[in-house]
Amino acid sequence: MLDWITFSAILYSLMIKFLLVIIFIMAGFPVQAQDSKGMPLADQELIRWMKANICVATGMPCSFQMGRDKRAAFLKIGQENSTTNIIERTILNEGISIYDASLWQIVLSQTGNPHDLAMTRIPLAYYWEGAFKEFIDIRSGADSQNFVYDPKQPEAVTSSVDKKGFRGFIFRILDASGQYLSRDPLDGKSRYEYFPNDPHIHWEDWKPIAGENAWVAMASMHLLQHVAQEKKASSMELNLARELARAAMILQADNGGIRMAPLGTYYHLLNIPTNISDDKITRALDKMSAKFNINVPQQVNERIGGIDYPPYHTWYYEEISTENNLSWYAALRMLYQATGEVKYLHAMERIEVYLKSVWDPQHNVFYQGEHFVHGRWIANTAYFASDVQNWAIDVLGPQKIDAWFGVGRAYEMWRATRLYAGVYNQEGLAGIGYTKENDRLSIEWTAGAILAVRKMAVYYSATHPVWADQLRKDAQTMRSGVEVYRIQVTPHESAYAYSSKRRWIPFGWFSSGQDVMSLASTAWIVLIDSGSDPFIS
Repeated sequence: MLDWITFSAILYSLMIKFLLVIIFIMAGFPVQAQDSKGMPLADQELIRWMKANICVATGMPCSFQMGRDKRAAFLKIGQENSTTNIIERTILNEGISIYDASLWQIVLSQTGNPHDLAMTRIPLAYYWEGAFKEFIDIRSGADSQNFVYDPKQPEAVTSSVDKKGFRGFIFRILDASGQYLSRDPLDGKSRYEYFPNDPHIHWEDWKPIAGENAWVAMASMHLLQHVAQEKKASSMELNLARELARAAMILQADNGGIRMAPLGTYYHLLNIPTNISDDKITRALDKMSAKFNINVPQQVNERIGGIDYPPYHTWYYEEISTENNLSWYAALRMLYQATGEVKYLHAMERIEVYLKSVWDPQHNVFYQGEHFVHGRWIANTAYFASDVQNWAIDVLGPQKIDAWFGVGRAYEMWRATRLYAGVYNQEGLAGIGYTKENDRLSIEWTAGAILAVRKMAVYYSATHPVWADQLRKDAQTMRSGVEVYRIQVTPHESAYAYSSKRRWIPFGWFSSGQDVMSLASTAWIVLIDSGSDPFIS
């Protein structure tokens, strides 16, 4: 299969180059990817950019693209000599989040273009094989790795490429070129003395996170709709989704929530305060990641399943993300609808138990998650997560939320989100931020909010028409509000920025500013403009 993938990538590269020459000669302007006619309400300039912003050597999309002045954009990220900044620049330059790739697959699978559909299967083939160019293991588990999903049965989930059906999550971010060694895109250096594990600059993000893998399962189920009925049961699409769901259900804790990642996943924020300046956070992260400092801070190891784990290898296992569980709820629902297997329904019901436990009735919002502390699960109250509120409405629907917590609770949840994270302009609500902030707008999270308020407007139209009118207005002003962040890449390609500014997000990463184009932002805009719901296959 890998040989076939490599051959396909090479062939695809030659085809693109051939089309470049032909169209340049005939039309007098640089080639754009083939138009997709299957989404009449979608902006074709956005789809063209999504199809053009790929690594030709592998066929994998890239999560980002820098603006015309790349050096200026990279300089904004931070210091030249900083592990944290080097890793961030590398991800922006050549990384692909499997979540972003999933959105890309969902969009292209809906265009009605056979060529687009063929493109979407390339990432799935890598995931299913478990190897990607120089990365011989992109699936987490036992055998050659130290990721443990079930301490009572460490071998239940494997990383072995040969044990299909029993492997663990895919690492959340990959190098789109499939290369392990890299260079700092700011100045081209290939070595940095304090780079973790090896001074040669290399790919350094190995986190098998539940949420991103739920999206791979969702994208697989969207692609399954294009598989002939007689081939669905044995298809790569269905079997990959099943395999990932198996790993997720093994991680399901006694409170019903799916843990964020297996044991052994490195937590880079241990003992690092996140309410300090961006520069101080960067310096603290650099100190944590330095190769001579990798075991700092010294803390008592925790014994789980007869194995001693340092705290930076247990944190993700003892964390449950509400957003991750909403994503898996949608993925499991798709699997249940496609297969009728009750194990997926039971897993959904257990997630519902968890979701009800993280409802904050005082503020009408869901907590960001829970953490296992001194033998019990404790709600995370430090930070408000706006995506949790929007995706809860997107995934569960306002009717279920009102049935659980009382009439109007979904609307009140939106009012709280609007208050805490709303960004405003002269027209009204322009979008939302990531947490309690009113001066940074996320295009991706705003798009999720637009989907949510549209659903609520329909639901409340008969019983609460005033609410419905306000919700429709919010959807309209947010959709126009994000247009400020649209970038004309070429005369025939456009994309949307990641967010309005670069700043630390308390959930563990920096947002990029207006000079960084985002695949996730662009894909979400295409989806809401075409009336598509990624949470339904």
